[in-house]
Amino acid sequence: MDPSRPTFGLVPQGTDVLIYLVFAPFAVAFLAGLYLRLRASGLARLVAAGPGGLGGGLRRLLVFGLMQRRVAGRPRGWPHIGIFYGFAALLAGTTVVAIDWDLLRPLGFRLLAGARYLWFEALLDALGLVFVAGLLGALAWRLVRWRRAGPDQRRMQWQFLLLVLGLLYLGITGFVLEGLRLALHPVPWGGWSFAGFRVAQALQSLQAPGLPGHGPALYVVLWWTHAVVAFTLIAALPWSAFLHSLAGPLNILVHPGRPKLALDAPFDLREVEASGNFDVKAGAAALADLGAAQRFALLACTNCGRCDEVCPALASGTALSPRRLVQGLRASLLAGDVKTDLLACGALPAAALWGCTTCAACVEACPVLIRPVDYIVPFRRELVTRQQLDKRQIEFLGNLGRSLNPYGLPATQRARLAAELASPQEVP
Repeated sequence: MDPSRPTFGLVPQGTDVLIYLVFAPFAVAFLAGLYLRLRASGLARLVAAGPGGLGGGLRRLLVFGLMQRRVAGRPRGWPHIGIFYGFAALLAGTTVVAIDWDLLRPLGFRLLAGARYLWFEALLDALGLVFVAGLLGALAWRLVRWRRAGPDQRRMQWQFLLLVLGLLYLGITGFVLEGLRLALHPVPWGGWSFAGFRVAQALQSLQAPGLPGHGPALYVVLWWTHAVVAFTLIAALPWSAFLHSLAGPLNILVHPGRPKLALDAPFDLREVEASGNFDVKAGAAALADLGAAQRFALLACTNCGRCDEVCPALASGTALSPRRLVQGLRASLLAGDVKTDLLACGALPAAALWGCTTCAACVEACPVLIRPVDYIVPFRRELVTRQQLDKRQIEFLGNLGRSLNPYGLPATQRARLAAELASPQEVP
């Protein structure tokens, strides 16, 4: 007998049809959530208008998405690397199994048969172990971070903890199911599934008295719970923190992976004078005032805190936290609240906005290319437009307008100022 994939070998007849009926409501929940999250994004237009167009977006996706460059460069990035590649491989493997059983088998052809099937099993077992190892590392790190997480992080931390536990259940039960199958129906090529084969040996060495009689029923229960947990995670993707697994790669297609060299001009004065319409908006007060690309990027935030770790303003004790700022905007977006004046209601405190130095360290650190500076600057401009400034800020802007320097010094003394800043001990 040639090796082949026994996809529904130990479950009751008709399960191959029933599984799709069970999956249907989960798929509806997933598609409905996806529609609600992406319906107003104009994603195709954003990708085409992004740096480098579609080609540039795909290159960024390769570097920051597939190669995980910003994650891999961090000391604790390996759990995410293991989860990412392991999950991607197992998802691809599940897709191949579905194609083999549902599309090719009725046509009289099996993709997972012979040597192809054996190598397929060995590869999936190896990557499945990488997946489980990554999840165990992520679980340990989540528990360590739990005590340090602020109240605003706890909700998302809970979601990620449940996500890790759900994925870990899928990884472990996958190996247990393979081991049960090999223990109940040994085959000469079972060793190719080396991880599942070790589980089968462990079960046989235990000499469990109920395994021959109750093993098939246990297999069916585990098989269905494995499937339902997988379906639940799929359905929850657009409604939970797991949304970043989709929004993150899409945001990478849209945004550049480096800081801007200059701030964007809020309007072109020549165009305003030519049109005669002087009703222009220099800043932003609500999410509706931001661009579509800026609003879409909020969906990709995972509350990981990498931006906070490198922010000099936060380290120096200012009210700014790039993470809290982006998460606050994200919460408003997910609630559908895009017209509320965030400055008037106090959702964006002026002290936090003015704390930013626009150094763009947060932009360099974000693994999914979110740009917190792009939110701070428009809201600060709105504060200036409304003249909501303290005495020091008014003097600062007045000096810039009159003397082109923040100190209000005349042009004749600018050289002296530069010398003092360069080497104050040498200036009499």
